[in-house]
Amino acid sequence: MTYTVRAVLLFAAVAMVAGVAGCARSVDGSPETGAVAGPATTSATSSAVTTAPKTTTTTAPRSTTTTATPAPADPQAFAGTAAGSYYFTTPSTKFHCAILTGGDLPTAGCHGPMPASAPKVPGAGASGTAVTPNAIEVTGGRPGQFASAGDPRFYPLDGSAAPALSYGRALQVNDLTCLVDEAAGVTCRSEAGHGFTLSDSAFRVW
Repeated sequence: MTYTVRAVLLFAAVAMVAGVAGCARSVDGSPETGAVAGPATTSATSSAVTTAPKTTTTTAPRSTTTTATPAPADPQAFAGTAAGSYYFTTPSTKFHCAILTGGDLPTAGCHGPMPASAPKVPGAGASGTAVTPNAIEVTGGRPGQFASAGDPRFYPLDGSAAPALSYGRALQVNDLTCLVDEAAGVTCRSEAGHGFTLSDSAFRVW
């Protein structure tokens, strides 16, 4: 084989090797340095998000204070011998009271131990002399007031014992109502908006 032929064959072999190498370098798109690119690495940072539980606000039901309405008492159980008269005592028997509707001026009132703070009033039959009251009363449209009664008008006329008006019961005759509370005492009032509350230690008139 001549020198010229050998040179041609050698050149062809070198060219083939160079072509194969070039194809190998361009397969994965890596740069000419021949470095092989690995699979893309994805870096994911997981952010832990903590959601606070919802707060449920419960509104307590409104407190309702209910004042019990006194049960009505039967007026006939307290009726006196005189027409339109109704007598009762407090359960403690300290006070003797009546609702009197037979006259021109219907009145509710009581006799009993008056509190020390009760004001002096004109004496019965001696208006110029101030005395300790022995009665309290409310009449129609007049405010409640203490009085000095010459006769015990709020006791039964026949001297009999009046029945007790139980706590929590209301005795109503026409426009006058009386009831007894164990703590506050006896209260009588008119539909005109006047009345009194009385115990042996305190009172209120209006």
